Amino acid sequence: MRCKPTCVRPNPTNAHCATCHQTFGAVSSFDRHRRGGQCIDPETLGMWRDPRGMWRMPGPDPVARGWTAARGAA
Repeated sequence: MRCKPTCVRPNPTNAHCATCHQTFGAVSSFDRHRRGGQCIDPETLGMWRDPRGMWRMPGPDPVARGWTAARGAA
């Protein structure tokens, strides 16, 4: 299935679900949203959307702490 025009395009550190067309900030977030071959709404798992529209898990997430790969710790 082809992606929708509204899909957020992932980079190599992200993951995009070909079933529900949600994009996740990390593979671990993607894995968490798939259970028993089904997609689970990321919001019900406590995830939040970053400004780019990617789903992220709460906690020690570099984006949540204001880090970037280029700057390191903020």
